[in-house]
Amino acid sequence: MDGLIKISPDDYQGWYNVGVHFSKLGKHQQAISAFDQAIKIKPDYYEAWNNRGNSLKLIGRFQSALNNFNRAIEINPNAHLVWYNRGNLLNHLEQYRDAIKSFERATKIKPDLYQAWYNAGNTWSGLGHYQEAVKNYQQAIKIKPSLYQAWFNQGKALFELGRYQEALNSFEQVIKLKPNHYIAWNFQGKTLFYLGNTQREIISYEKAIDIKVDYQEAWNNLGQALSNLGDWVEAIACFDQAIKIQSDYCLAYYNKARCYALQDKPYLAIENLEQAINLGAGQPYREMAETDAHFFKISSNPKFKALIKDDLIY
Repeated sequence: MDGLIKISPDDYQGWYNVGVHFSKLGKHQQAISAFDQAIKIKPDYYEAWNNRGNSLKLIGRFQSALNNFNRAIEINPNAHLVWYNRGNLLNHLEQYRDAIKSFERATKIKPDLYQAWYNAGNTWSGLGHYQEAVKNYQQAIKIKPSLYQAWFNQGKALFELGRYQEALNSFEQVIKLKPNHYIAWNFQGKTLFYLGNTQREIISYEKAIDIKVDYQEAWNNLGQALSNLGDWVEAIACFDQAIKIQSDYCLAYYNKARCYALQDKPYLAIENLEQAINLGAGQPYREMAETDAHFFKISSNPKFKALIKDDLIY
């Protein structure tokens, strides 16, 4: 132990407090030793088992941490924080269904534990169960309306469900709570595209870029919005900016190719499409271009046909 600490031999609370102190200092091995002393004196001290589990998790001893949380729950099955910590650990171990069960137990015991509702939402979302995710985010928001992270993740889940107006409402709430949340501005723009509000869509991307000028995805999305308006010169400039930020941004090359194809500039279209294909290993850019109406004007070009069939020879 650091320094000279005098604790009565039977003072389990004193050892526990020392463990909490070391834990706050990031000295997790010393914290574990102190919790060991507390548990030695009082084996049914579930708080010590719980905090010992947290310290073990932080030094990467995940199975031991899980064993400690399980022991704490055996002693006190109604300890909501232990169930919550267990859920977080199981998430880290990619045992997602069990993690959700732990979060559910935590909220059953303590219904206003918004963190557990929020983390359960994140877990459901990661599994692609967006309806369940939304239900959990709604509970978290009901308890803590200022939790912008829950509004944002709810918006993304609603977006995936195609519930665009509700998604827009969520992203607007994020921006109200956190005006410089550039990712929310970008998602708001993407949502407005599906709602057919091009003017607000463009403003949203521009706002995202104002906040974070090197945000390549917003530049790309702004380019797409401008391209949809037929403003191909400005659109290409946006795609170029995205590529300047991320040189292997294959989607921006693909979108540039579409713009050039719409202008009936086959050489430039093919050049950029080839870049997209070469950079986007595993991405179906050939298949996309073959059925993409934007390439109609150059669809009979021999080099375009050869590129699509993967037999382009120089």
